[in-house]
Amino acid sequence: MISGTQRGSVRLQSGTLLDSVEVSLQAALRTPEGTAEPVAVLWTDADGQWKPLIAGLRTTLPHLFALGPYNPSTRTGPVIWLKCIVARSLPDMAPPTGTTPILYLPGVSRQDLRAAEDCPAALQPLVELQYRGRVWHQSNGRDWSVEAFLVSKEGLGLDIAQDLRTREAMVRALPLLAETPIDSLRGRRLEADDFDKLAVSDPVRDLLRWMSNPELFEKGLDAGRWQAFRSICRSEFGLDPDEAGASAAGGALATGGTRWDDVWQRFSEAPRLYPGIPMLLREPADGQGKLAFDPSRRPEANDEAEERLRRELEQVVGLPHRDACERILALETEHGLRREWVWAQLGESSFATALEPLTRLASLAKVFVGGASVESMAEAYAAAGWQCDRAALDALASTKADSESAVIAKVVRALYEPWLDASARLFQDLVARRGGDLRALATGLAPEKETCLVFADGLRFDVGGLLKEKLESRGLLVRLSHRIAPLPTVTATAKPLVSPACEAVDASSPDDDFTPVLGENKQRVSAAVLRQEILRRGVAILEPDEAGSPARSEAGAWVEVGRLDTLDTLGHKLQARLVQQIESHAERIVERVAALLEAGWPKVRIVTDHGWLLLPGGLPKVELPTSLVATKWARCAAVRGDSAPAVPTYVWHWNTFTRIACPPGIACFRAGNEYAHGGVSLQECVVPDIIVERAGGGTAATIASIQWRGMRCRVSVRTNNPAVRVDLRLNWKQPATSIVASIKEVGAEGETSLAVSDDAHEGAAAMVVVLDPAGNVLDKRTTSVGQVS
Repeated sequence: MISGTQRGSVRLQSGTLLDSVEVSLQAALRTPEGTAEPVAVLWTDADGQWKPLIAGLRTTLPHLFALGPYNPSTRTGPVIWLKCIVARSLPDMAPPTGTTPILYLPGVSRQDLRAAEDCPAALQPLVELQYRGRVWHQSNGRDWSVEAFLVSKEGLGLDIAQDLRTREAMVRALPLLAETPIDSLRGRRLEADDFDKLAVSDPVRDLLRWMSNPELFEKGLDAGRWQAFRSICRSEFGLDPDEAGASAAGGALATGGTRWDDVWQRFSEAPRLYPGIPMLLREPADGQGKLAFDPSRRPEANDEAEERLRRELEQVVGLPHRDACERILALETEHGLRREWVWAQLGESSFATALEPLTRLASLAKVFVGGASVESMAEAYAAAGWQCDRAALDALASTKADSESAVIAKVVRALYEPWLDASARLFQDLVARRGGDLRALATGLAPEKETCLVFADGLRFDVGGLLKEKLESRGLLVRLSHRIAPLPTVTATAKPLVSPACEAVDASSPDDDFTPVLGENKQRVSAAVLRQEILRRGVAILEPDEAGSPARSEAGAWVEVGRLDTLDTLGHKLQARLVQQIESHAERIVERVAALLEAGWPKVRIVTDHGWLLLPGGLPKVELPTSLVATKWARCAAVRGDSAPAVPTYVWHWNTFTRIACPPGIACFRAGNEYAHGGVSLQECVVPDIIVERAGGGTAATIASIQWRGMRCRVSVRTNNPAVRVDLRLNWKQPATSIVASIKEVGAEGETSLAVSDDAHEGAAAMVVVLDPAGNVLDKRTTSVGQVS
């Protein structure tokens, strides 16, 4: 199932073609900054090339729906039915909560939908979904054909011959290609014979396909091939499909031995390709009792273990904290092995799967974060303590069904709440020893030339750790450190401090809603005022679709990652269900950072304002009389005058005469909050500070000028590395689209000349790109081949 939390960036390097299509469809769900989540993904397929894969994808994508004659059993229907699916007005067919429906449209091209009024009348109701949803297509705007997906660098990047015979063999072999490991096709040029060989009998694969759907398999064979298949089954597997039937084959598969162990191994590698086999394994085998079976091959054995684990997890909730932690560790010893069973791959071992992060949480929650000072406790949390928060979020995100999520949420609360509250109280005691004043530790940032500051609202430290992993997986250099957020830990107070305009904020400005003012004109620091002040200081502000250039900015740049900037809003709206959105938001930040580095920024620094608390079932409530405070939020309040509330008070960062009331431990002033921030805890106050650079050094380059003389292009580049090279491409992302005789280094003078090798390109739109020694694009600019300068 595709959802925001289940897939990261597109990585089409292994698995099967079906796996790769699923991942690529996930990429289409990514939402550009400042836009709403898509209501659907449209998969246009004018020639119906992808039809052979749809049956296989239905088993892995329960929210895949197809255009065609009405047939609910195959999730197929006419246009009006698809519109009802998108509107979720058919309860029995609605996609699972948190997923976006994928609409497969055979016989429909993207151009049909873009034609609007000229679009066929029957398809016109789908036109508006282009704008509220996403269309799965290549970066050049064309539909994904099978061939394009296989050869494109955006797809699988396979080396395939371009002759007609190979193309025909490739399409003919598509159903078999869908089950073939992609890695086995790499490292060589694929021709017609390579695809035809896929159709040569693979006894194990053919046996599994027959067992999964005997009727469909037999329909696809003529009498001669069927008899050959029977003969192979008798000689290699000791079973005659005509005489024994699929049920007996299921019993032999469950029992194992001889060649049947090979069959089980193949099934285990990709069980979703054979959706009928799990049902076979649930049938009793003729003449054999259950004791003859390997438990790992019995779905009912897994079912029984799952139900037993559910009961045992429910009992954990009532245990003392240390006993609950120890019980989870014991359950992992008993049930952890089931995550390696095939049933976990099929999504039938939800509790065993959730047990992995629960075990991490139980192990970490046994030891509270400690320290002798605010600084030492913050360092201990940034070094390892945050992993307890990460384990709690992972456990909450591990299950999707409401009944399962409810059980896991209660266990997480039992393990996590005592650790969370004890750590918060110790941290508050240490802050109290400083007079409730963290101003000396919560320092601002100075703008840096050639550095782009990326601001993400509500980036808690454990999410920062997730970002580090994702960025490093892309080969980037990442340094994760920590900062102390100012009090109270709300955006109005904390965002100005990490902005390039922090020095302009008046440190003596009083305000009851925690918003400071500018020292020069006493304007309240709203989002618009902050942007104006940042610009006034020579820092470029980048829009959501803009990467900018370090050479064109006096003091670096500032960009807000808009989707994560709404994380705070989402948190208050979704409460504990926020965990389902975190990974997709982290992925958006990663994509933004990668684009900035690709545009030539030597360094990107990710900063935030505050973290947050999240506890399923709700944070405890403490009372605070309204008469004692001027304003009251979930985790903070501005104390009125000389009032003396019976809760800890702290110093507002921007005015020492303004006192902030915060509840003790992890409590709230309001009931019903599973998610909140504004108070004093490690999770709210210790925030990540992440510096990201390209591996191998900070090479930067910017195109200064482009001049044409006939079919020769002279390019001037400003760079700190004379080894950067210049190319001219029809598609800047694809080296294979280069149209020059050779790419060249700029040298010490920062200039080079490129010759276009084919006059046929005259007048064509092309892209001048500057590459670092590793081939990464540092800068790019559109030009017209042979244009008069």
